Amino acid sequence: MGHSTSRRPRFHFTANSWINDPCAPGYDPNTKTYHLFYQCNPSGCEWGNMSWGHIVSQDMLCWTPADPSPALLPDQAYDAQGVFTGCWIPPANESDGTLRVAYSSVRQLPFHWSTPPYPRSAAGLAIALSRDGGKTWTKSARNPVVAGEPAGVAVTGFRDPFVTELPLIPCDAERRSSESGRGPVLYGLVSGGIQDRGPTVFLYEIRRDDPEEEWRCLGPLVDLPARFQPSPKWSGNYGVNWECANLVALRAESEVRHFLILGAEGDVEKDHVRSYERSVTAAAAPSRTVRAQLWMSGRLVASGDGGVRFQYEHGGYLDHGPYYAANSFTDPRTGRTIVYGWIPEEDLPLGAAAEKGWNGSLAVPREIFLLRIPRVVGALRSSLRDISPFVLRPEPDGDTTTFTVLTLGVRPVAELAQLREASHHQHSATDIALPESNSITRRGICHTRSTSWELAATVAIGAGCQDVGFHLRHNVDLSTCTTVTFSAATETIVVDRHASNTDPAVNKCPDAGPFTLLTTRDADGTESIEKLRIRILSDGDILEVFANDRFALATMVYSGSGQDLGGVTAFATGSAGSAVFETITVWDGLEL
Repeated sequence: MGHSTSRRPRFHFTANSWINDPCAPGYDPNTKTYHLFYQCNPSGCEWGNMSWGHIVSQDMLCWTPADPSPALLPDQAYDAQGVFTGCWIPPANESDGTLRVAYSSVRQLPFHWSTPPYPRSAAGLAIALSRDGGKTWTKSARNPVVAGEPAGVAVTGFRDPFVTELPLIPCDAERRSSESGRGPVLYGLVSGGIQDRGPTVFLYEIRRDDPEEEWRCLGPLVDLPARFQPSPKWSGNYGVNWECANLVALRAESEVRHFLILGAEGDVEKDHVRSYERSVTAAAAPSRTVRAQLWMSGRLVASGDGGVRFQYEHGGYLDHGPYYAANSFTDPRTGRTIVYGWIPEEDLPLGAAAEKGWNGSLAVPREIFLLRIPRVVGALRSSLRDISPFVLRPEPDGDTTTFTVLTLGVRPVAELAQLREASHHQHSATDIALPESNSITRRGICHTRSTSWELAATVAIGAGCQDVGFHLRHNVDLSTCTTVTFSAATETIVVDRHASNTDPAVNKCPDAGPFTLLTTRDADGTESIEKLRIRILSDGDILEVFANDRFALATMVYSGSGQDLGGVTAFATGSAGSAVFETITVWDGLEL
C-alpha cells in the first residue's frame, strides 16, 4: 500500500502539517463563534516547532482557519522551545470582548517523566489575548504568569493548564475575597506528577478580573499512588504522570458528580497491543507510545492546608483507542460539556506522513454527560460491583438486588447527525437474524462508494450469541477487511485491523476495550437485556466506534483507496438466530 493513497478525511479536521493536542476550545458570545486551537508544526509533518493553529466555526461541524499563519509561535524567551497545550479562560466581562487563552510555555527541552530528574522550570504558564474577536493574538507583557513547578517539589511533569469556573473551595474563596481584596476567583489545573509518589494535578487560584496576575498555588489536587489501577479490565492504569487534565461537573436529575478527564503516561500497555507488537508479523512496524485517555469521578473534600483534594470513587476509559489529549469546554449555548481529542498516526512508518501530506487529526466533538441507567440487576458476565466505571445506587423501593447505575456518558454531538441529510446514498436493512439455521453467519448490507460514511445499528442479543458485528471496508472475498466485533463472551468490543492492508511497515494491532450489556428489571419483575446500539463513523483513514452512549474508540485504518474496498457486512456467531439486527442504516458520502 503506498502511503500516498491514504485517504484524507472530509468531516474530521486535519492540516497540511503535524497536528496533535486540541487546545483552548471555547465560545465567544459577542461574535457567536466557536474557537478551537491545536498544537502543530507549521514547518512539516513530524513533531517539532510547537505552535498553535486556530480554527473557528459557527456550528462545531464546519471549521475554517482563522488565519493561514499560526496564532501563537515560540518567539519569546519563556516559550522559546514551544507553545504547548493550553485552555480557554472564561471571560470576567463578556461585554469587554477580550478573549484570553493560557498555554504551557516551554523554555527547555527535552523532558520526560521516564528520564528524571525533571529540569527545574523547564515549562511555565503564559497567557495570550485577543481584542478583535480572535483574529489576532498578543502575548501578555506579564508572562509567564507561572514560572515553573511549585518550589520544593520534584515533579515528573508540569504542563497543560485548564481553567474552570467551578466553585472548588467556595467558603475559602469568600474569605479571601473579603480579606485580600482579590475578588472572585477562577481555578487553574496544571497536569503532572510528583517523583516517587504518583500522578497529580496542581491547583491554582486565579483572579477572575485579572487572570494575568501571577497565579497562586494551592497544592496538589490528587493524591494517588503511581500506576493506580482499581480494575485490571475495566479501569485502565492511571500511570505515573498526567497530561491535559480537565475538571468538569456533570448533572443527571438531582445528582452532580465531578469528573477528571486525563491522559495517563507511564501506564502498562494493553495486552492486545503488547501481544501484537511482540509478534513476528509486527517486527517491521512502529510501536505506539504507551499512554491512555482515562477519566475518574470522585468527591472534592477540604484539606488541612486550606486547599482541596479530589478523592477517587470510580473511573474508566474515555476512549479505548489511540485517541488522546482530550480537552473540554462547557458550551454556553446549550449547557453541554463538549470534548475534543487528537487521533495520532503512530502506526505509520517514519516518513509516511510527509509522503501523504498530513499527520494527525481531531476526532469529532463529543458530548460527555452523567449517564443514569435505572433498575439494573446485572451484566452479561461480570459482577456489577467489579465494573469500576459504575457507581451503584440502590433503588428507593427497597429491592436490594436492583440498582441505578451512574457512569460517564459519551456520544458524538447531536449536530453531527446533520451530515446524514446531505449524504449521497442511504442503505437500510431490518430484522436480520443471524446465524441462519443453515450455519450462514453473515449478510451483506451494502457497498459504500465513499470512504466517508456513518453506520448506525440496533441489535438484540440472545442468550446463545457469541460474537456480533460488522466487516467493513472489505473486498469481495473479505481477504482485505476491518472487523468491528462485540463479544458477549468476553464483554469486549474489538476493532480488528490485521487484514486492513498487507503493508508490513504499518502497525495493524487491534484496538479494543471492555463493554457489556446490562439486564434491567421493570416494575412487574420482567427482566430484559438492553440492545446493542452501535454507531460507526468512517472518514478517510479514520474510524470511530460508539456504543450505548458509554463506549468510544477512535483509531486509524489504512485500507488504501481501491474501489473494491467498500463492503459492509453484518455477522454473528453462536446459536441460530441469537442476534437480530433490528435496524441497520448506512449514510454514504458524508461531507461538510
